Amino acid sequence: MQNEIFDKNLKAMNGNEYNEIKEELKKIKELRYFSYSLGKDKLDINIIQKRNLKTIYKNPLKELEEKIEFFKEYQRYPALFFYGLGNGILYKALLQNENHKRIIVFEKEIEIIFITLNLIDFSEELRKGKLILIHTIEMTYTKADTIFSLSSINKFFRIYNLYLHSNFYKNYEEDMLKVNTLNSKAIRNISLRRGNDPKDAMQGIEQFVRNIPKIINHPSYKTLLQKRKNTKDENVAIIVSTGPSLEKQLPLLKKYASKATIFCADSAYAILAKHDIKPDYVCMMERDHYTAECFNNDFKEFDQDITFVVTSLVHKNTIAYLEKNKRKYILITRPLPFATSIELDEFGYMSCGMSVAHMNYELAINLNFKNIILIGQDLAYAKDGSSHSKGFLYKDFHEGHHERDFDKYTAIAYGGEGIVQSSEVWTIFREIFENFIATNNQKKIKTYNATEGGARIEGAIEKSFKELCKTLLKKDLKKPFAKIPKLLKNQRDELMLDAYKKIKKQMSLTQTFLKECKKVKNQLASLKRGKTKLTLEQINKNLDKFKTRLDSKRYGFLLEILGPTLYHEESLLAPLYFQSFQNESERQNKLFAWLYAHESLIESIFELVDTQNIILKKAIIPLQDELEKRKLL
Repeated sequence: MQNEIFDKNLKAMNGNEYNEIKEELKKIKELRYFSYSLGKDKLDINIIQKRNLKTIYKNPLKELEEKIEFFKEYQRYPALFFYGLGNGILYKALLQNENHKRIIVFEKEIEIIFITLNLIDFSEELRKGKLILIHTIEMTYTKADTIFSLSSINKFFRIYNLYLHSNFYKNYEEDMLKVNTLNSKAIRNISLRRGNDPKDAMQGIEQFVRNIPKIINHPSYKTLLQKRKNTKDENVAIIVSTGPSLEKQLPLLKKYASKATIFCADSAYAILAKHDIKPDYVCMMERDHYTAECFNNDFKEFDQDITFVVTSLVHKNTIAYLEKNKRKYILITRPLPFATSIELDEFGYMSCGMSVAHMNYELAINLNFKNIILIGQDLAYAKDGSSHSKGFLYKDFHEGHHERDFDKYTAIAYGGEGIVQSSEVWTIFREIFENFIATNNQKKIKTYNATEGGARIEGAIEKSFKELCKTLLKKDLKKPFAKIPKLLKNQRDELMLDAYKKIKKQMSLTQTFLKECKKVKNQLASLKRGKTKLTLEQINKNLDKFKTRLDSKRYGFLLEILGPTLYHEESLLAPLYFQSFQNESERQNKLFAWLYAHESLIESIFELVDTQNIILKKAIIPLQDELEKRKLL
């Protein structure tokens, strides 16, 4: 075998995610566990398990016909998930339907994949990503997260189902359960990452706009990377978090501080100061006033030569505390819709994950470190139930959490022996880290977990902090690091004026958007009251037109405030959208239900967008004042 069709299919599997499966397929020289049979009809292909002579199909043609008929009910679905590849003909047939943007197939048996890729030409479907093949031996949470983050899938979680290819695959119940568990976990975590509170987005936008003068009048993120980019592979980054295990690592960290670049979480900063361990970078990503209190202290000369890296949407108190003690700081923009629409690209972008530890890790990666050591990254409760290290500022916030979470969120312990007690949010943080590490392993970046406690982080190399210090930290670094200059005054003036004009233009566009939104809102309200003069088709056409406008790049700046609402509401609407109908009466009923279900969504959109515009009128004042002061307005 390994014929022309096989070669075409392998060539089409050109992404890094297919590297492992391609290597396994190339190793096959003979079929040991499966064989196949070909009937007179070219679609009559069966696969036989040699051990017990069980076939995947009792009647390949009849079962194919039945499955195609069954999936007519799902012909509007953008994505379908299957366990079992079989002879692949069902997927070839289903992919003729242009509505199916993706078909994802999970298969445990490498020889079945080998046989099918020798018999069926999937090169076009594989190349375009319409067919995604997963060898379940390689299946990880990271793969599941990647799949469910795809744009053709991530709005339609509520219609997810893992369909069984044929009864033969009932023998793989345990493997199916593993796949389904990983997929369900990815769905849950992506949903949580989307957020569910527009107030958070509103607060972030307001604070970002208020902070624009501060952002531009401080050194930029791009300048930081240019001036500080690490050029030596042996240089080491140590990321300090505030898990219960941190305390025991502090003496060693102090001893070797001059030999490594230290990145620390906002909450770890005061702990390090107490032990006279100077970090090189202190990061903060949260927008609330509670986190700002991490900087409500004065450590005098200790603060010299520390670079405080905070996101551009931080609370005003954060900036006030930094400036009160003359700390050197830069504001980095996250790639959120509103901020990216202002195009302050010089000052971004960092995704930051979901925790300040993720932010520190990303900063270390972007500064080109190839060896990254994590300490205090427990992501679990200690045996005594404590959640954080001694000296943690917000210890009282976590009172009773160990009892609340006990046995609900367990994880494999550091070192692989036994389990530890974790929490829902720590589980998500850990899985995000595992995702980052898997990606960076391909770039030959080594991530060491030297926490020596808490939960195991899959993909990280577990080694004692003492051993890593001895082997990796050989000589003192030249500190302080290079200074980071601000942009030239004329550049800063130009950027501030440009940002001001963009925000004013968006406020004007919002008024136009609100008029269109109100028109659709009134039409849906009239329909509900039974007083509309328009047909269902006319109202639906207007609704579609409005939703197309919402999806346009022109209104992309609104998606941050609308994101959580749109995501969760449209997830609820998805099953109705994909519901099939048999006759005109059913079609009319579905259309009425579809329009009726949109009323609350359109009302929410109107209220949120209107509120954003009111907030922007106030938030833009500091920028306006700065421009007037400089005689630029």
